[in-house]
Amino acid sequence: MRSSSRATTRISGLATERRLGWVAAGALAFVAAGVAVSRLTAAPPTVVPDQVASFMRAKLAHSQDVLEGLAVEDFDLIDKGAQQLSLASEDASWQVLQTEDYARQSADFRRSCDSLRKAAKAKNLDGAALAWMEVTMKCVQCHKYVRDERVPAR
Repeated sequence: MRSSSRATTRISGLATERRLGWVAAGALAFVAAGVAVSRLTAAPPTVVPDQVASFMRAKLAHSQDVLEGLAVEDFDLIDKGAQQLSLASEDASWQVLQTEDYARQSADFRRSCDSLRKAAKAKNLDGAALAWMEVTMKCVQCHKYVRDERVPAR
């Protein structure tokens, strides 16, 4: 029995080592991807590019929740995604610029998210779709603003 127990331990140990190997490989790939993205992102020195890239991916996931909710008429999913986007806009990682215009745009974005949440709570699909368009426009306008601020005029 002892040899059987040792064999089982050895086999499960190998399986664990293999799993850990895959986890390590995945982590390494994630880090490498983050480095590649950070090289493409021109961030001010106070913001760590890898954190911004990860943060932006999280924002995209919340946006996908909203879009999925709209597509399948899941008002709870719409509300959840809008709430997470609004909360994200208050996170320190969101603050990539320290200007009045940027602060105003962030506040406008939160108001748009609030409108989206209200429409979701009212189970108003058309209102939620319209509010989502407004949220999307706020995203596009702000990203354009950030790009324009980071790249000096020629």
